[in-house]
Amino acid sequence: MEAAKQLSIPLYDVMQVAGETLFDWIQTHFDHQTNILIAVGTGNNGGDGYVAASLLLADGYTITLASIDPARPLSGDALLAQQSWLASGGEVADIRLVDTEHFELIVDGLLGTGLKGTVTSAYQSVIQRINQSSAHILSIDIPSGLDANTGASLGASINADTTISFVGLKTGLVTGNGKQKSGNLIFKPLNIGETFGQLMEAQGRLIEYADFAPLAPRALHSHKGNNGKLLCIGGNNGMAGAIRMTSEAALRTGVGLVKVYCHANSTSSIVQGRPEIMASSENLAQLLEWADCIVFGPGLGQTSWSQETFNQLFSYLIHHHKPLIIDADGLNLLSHQLHALQLSYLIMSPHSAEAARLLNTDVEKIENDRYGAATKLVERYGGNCILKGAGSIVHSQQGTYVCANGNPGMSTAGMGDVLSGVLGSLAAQGMTADEASLFGVCIHSAAADLVADNFGQRGMIASDLFDYLRQLVNRK
Repeated sequence: MEAAKQLSIPLYDVMQVAGETLFDWIQTHFDHQTNILIAVGTGNNGGDGYVAASLLLADGYTITLASIDPARPLSGDALLAQQSWLASGGEVADIRLVDTEHFELIVDGLLGTGLKGTVTSAYQSVIQRINQSSAHILSIDIPSGLDANTGASLGASINADTTISFVGLKTGLVTGNGKQKSGNLIFKPLNIGETFGQLMEAQGRLIEYADFAPLAPRALHSHKGNNGKLLCIGGNNGMAGAIRMTSEAALRTGVGLVKVYCHANSTSSIVQGRPEIMASSENLAQLLEWADCIVFGPGLGQTSWSQETFNQLFSYLIHHHKPLIIDADGLNLLSHQLHALQLSYLIMSPHSAEAARLLNTDVEKIENDRYGAATKLVERYGGNCILKGAGSIVHSQQGTYVCANGNPGMSTAGMGDVLSGVLGSLAAQGMTADEASLFGVCIHSAAADLVADNFGQRGMIASDLFDYLRQLVNRK
């Protein structure tokens, strides 16, 4: 590894530190009575496993070390680690003959980041047996069978409870399937991570709400008109709830004024109980002229009213470039367009199904390469893209980012509508598209984390976020 060479650190020393890190974690979380299986392959992940096994054995743990192919000769640093294990009295079993059900902890060192192509049938069989066990599974660097860049499963992959990733955090571990497969993700740079980061161009950067400075206080003489005027368009007949949540989220995130353009049958439902929202089913052209920013799509539907509204909006935007946040059925209508929107300020926020429609593909292909999908969406339509999901991806003019905040409790109706309101509010208050995209995604997810911390993930609803959004935008 070039980083180790530049620092004049032998690669075997790096392997030793990795093994010591695994040993420390196991020693902290499992006592000496734990029955431990360390499953190794023929690469450096296996070498890390041999080092950890030697340290655990010397400390009095009962260790079974098993290889996918015990007869296959190793080379390089992995061979040195294996020789040290054997010299300490350890043995190498055939994992195909080991009953994985008898272990409380299984350390996965089968396959690493160098995996190319589909996992072989022999590895697939072992991976499936490990996944079926009741043991806690600790993966070394990456769950075996995952693509390190995208997080896609290459035929079969380990479902880790914990993953300790070394040197550089693999982009495939922080979003989508890779985030699920990694379990509790721990990053250890092993003393060479900083140099590695200087040598490698990162595909994406992990970002969270805590990375942002507090918002600047408002001027003492500020008034509603200079705190942003937001127009939210949506709320078709029988679909008023989505645009109502968008509007209230915008207010709770600090925008000065919110108006809604909706179907005539939805106006009373939208304003009921929230008189601060102004709703109308007429004079869209005047509302567009009034607005500093536009959110388009929540509850829009795909009827003739929806299409007519779409046509009016984009006819206006051809001549008047205003910030546009587009989500939900706005994206579904947009998927029929064959060219970029040519807007100077655009944020799209699709989930994977909407992204699939926008790119004329299927959800599986989107999820197998979420980074690539976000990039293609920006290339096709312009602007910024927020690809929602576990580890939401923000592809902006500044680069690609992954939101570290968020939790599974957010998998409920209306969460995306609330995000649209947050984004529109921030844009109307003067944030750039990049700023609004990054800060908006993180504060939205951080608010959901506060809900989960206080009340749990199950039963979380989108409107639960409102009070926490207000709390977070007022952080000092």
